[in-house]
Amino acid sequence: MADCKGKSLKELRELGGSASASINELRELNDTEGREWTGEDETAWQAANADYNQIERSIRAAEVDAKRFKPAEDDRKEHQTDPQTGATEEDRCVGLQAWMRTQYGLDITDDQREACQRVGVNPNSREFQIRTRPMSPEPMWVGRSGNTRESRYMSVGTNADGGFTVPEGFQAELERTLLAFGGVRRVARILRTDSGNDMPWPTEDDTGNTGAILAENTTFGASVEATFAAVTFNAYKYSSTPVIVSQELLDDSAFNLAPVIAGQVGTRIGRITNTHFTTGDASSKPNGVVTASGLGVTTAGAAAITFDEVFDLFHSVDPAYRSAPGFGWMMNDGVLVYIRKLKDGNNNYLWSEGLTASEPNTLLGKPYTINQDMQATVATATKTMLVGDFSKYIIRDVANMRLYRLDERYRDLDQTAFVAFSRHDGDCINTGAIKHMLQA
Repeated sequence: MADCKGKSLKELRELGGSASASINELRELNDTEGREWTGEDETAWQAANADYNQIERSIRAAEVDAKRFKPAEDDRKEHQTDPQTGATEEDRCVGLQAWMRTQYGLDITDDQREACQRVGVNPNSREFQIRTRPMSPEPMWVGRSGNTRESRYMSVGTNADGGFTVPEGFQAELERTLLAFGGVRRVARILRTDSGNDMPWPTEDDTGNTGAILAENTTFGASVEATFAAVTFNAYKYSSTPVIVSQELLDDSAFNLAPVIAGQVGTRIGRITNTHFTTGDASSKPNGVVTASGLGVTTAGAAAITFDEVFDLFHSVDPAYRSAPGFGWMMNDGVLVYIRKLKDGNNNYLWSEGLTASEPNTLLGKPYTINQDMQATVATATKTMLVGDFSKYIIRDVANMRLYRLDERYRDLDQTAFVAFSRHDGDCINTGAIKHMLQA
């Protein structure tokens, strides 16, 4: 397998170019007149595809970091140190660490206490709030600089016990982890509200009306009233379940706990919410994008997909949505591999897109998102692919994610537990904008 660990985005794209070249070489061998496709050829093909997929996933993860979490140069200079308090990124991480130690009854050093003062953290507070950033309404593959610049918060809320400051490392790590497990979150429109009351989103359909040409002295006549409705967003509560931290880890004052806790919290909540944002049935949970999507095409074969049917699915979405920035594909990696193996009548692979240095991989000229919560195999009566304008799927994040410590529950093991709670919902505001492929 390709070694992608620790490589820059440029290096990953170069690897991708090499993997793409290897696949093309195998295709040329397959096209050689009179040559039989051997078992060794098939093994090499599978290995090349595995490398290609791994590199592609690494590229997309690196692009997410580059677009969402890397601020512009002037932004980095402006926020490296708070001009009023002199607080640095290190101070913010030390403040979180001091809060964790204080909850357990451990002493904190003078340096930790001073860091708390600089960033406004009350280490004795019972609650630590984590405010996720207001995210771009455009999908991750758009990457417009005006919408991907990092938002910073020096202080994010107060209560009777004092203010809470979110360390930048903790906040960024949390967002990265949520995105890593969130195929839907990468491309949906994210809406953040401060309260969790029911929120109706009005919709209207006026597609049945057109203008009219009139003769002289002729009335304009009547028209069909536009159809108005509303999609109501709720606020379902999610828990990370307890994240267990050993006493030894808490005692190590030099260890930065922020990415450890954020990674575990984000992974757990990211997994469950993406599942619900994908296949939720709207019964005490979000309405998933697969569930809410409209039927685009039904395949002729129960366990097969033809490339013609991929075209049919693409054109089942109205052209008005196909030019939107949020338009693209979504599927499980297993279905993507199936599509890439399709051949024409001359045994030539139909997939022709490769990794390039400047553009994301595309299918029929449109980018795609891998969502492992979607159907993994081509099987009877399953929804295998989505295509559409994913900005029409709305994810609602409510207020702050709240982090608490559990004092006594794990004391017999000399451990401290931290648990996070957050509230979310998701639904599609226009089911005609996103269509699915249904296996017969």
